[in-house]
Amino acid sequence: MATIKDIAKLCGVSEGTVDRAINDRAGINPETKQRIMEVVEQVNYKPDRIAQSLAKGRTRTLGLIFFDLNNDFIAALVDTIETIAKEKGYFISLVLTHGIKEEEIKGINYLLERKVDGIIVFPVGKQADYQELKINIPVISIYNKISDEIPYVGVDAQSAMRDAIGYIADCQYERVMLVNSSITKKVKSGLNVYTLQERQKGYIEGIEKNNINEGEGPLIVEGLDFNRMDTLYRQGQGKRTAFLCICDVFALEVLTHFREQALKVPEDVGIMGFDNMSIRKYVSPQLTTVGYHMSEMAQKIFAYLMDMIHGSDIPKDTSFPCQIIEGNSL
Repeated sequence: MATIKDIAKLCGVSEGTVDRAINDRAGINPETKQRIMEVVEQVNYKPDRIAQSLAKGRTRTLGLIFFDLNNDFIAALVDTIETIAKEKGYFISLVLTHGIKEEEIKGINYLLERKVDGIIVFPVGKQADYQELKINIPVISIYNKISDEIPYVGVDAQSAMRDAIGYIADCQYERVMLVNSSITKKVKSGLNVYTLQERQKGYIEGIEKNNINEGEGPLIVEGLDFNRMDTLYRQGQGKRTAFLCICDVFALEVLTHFREQALKVPEDVGIMGFDNMSIRKYVSPQLTTVGYHMSEMAQKIFAYLMDMIHGSDIPKDTSFPCQIIEGNSL
């Protein structure tokens, strides 16, 4: 059976270079890596993962902590990360917290006890919660930022919402309501609302920049409070009104509600979502939304975690750009 030493000799490189190529690490010329991988395939080299793990003190297991998988976009993100991990010889240990901060802390400790090599977390906990933990492995937070010390990967939600308001204004709407999550309640409960706040900031900047809601200012609905939605809609007194929702799930609920009120979308009221969930394609009218490249994001998250595991530095803050996905709901 061929060894790393054999491959290095055949390729005329060092064993360390072969190791970097096989384990997909930085610091190797792409052409050299391709030549090495061709030889790896030719000699049918199979790395001894167990021996590697024992030698390096690693388990080749990664921890994922999410609050739930009810949003099909989040479920797809988890599935993509798991697929990438499997291709690289890693297993995934998944913890669901159901949005409960205490369960998140338990999950972190559970994964630390099982000596996972690194953790990817969509947190509801905040910086103070993590300061109590003795984390000695790489951790990346996604969507919600924990602190400047823990690397963060997300989307540029503030710019995305600002651009969404601009798009709605171009569709000749005079009023735009934001349907957010129950942000006030979550803040009082000490939960991490970073991404919700970023989206709300973008909404406020957008209405100011585009002279939307003149004389009214920000019009925000927290949670699916349909009574408040109806009241705000009636207060428009015939002005063209749209609802910009914090996520596609909320947008579809709002769409259903106004249909039940015998209002037509978009003739009577406009609706826009965020996340570009696959289900929007099967709804009529098709939902206009904000999207981003989930697969590219998943690949970057995994690559960053691998870099951290192997001792390389990564950016502290990475935000992916978003784009408007046109539908027929505005």
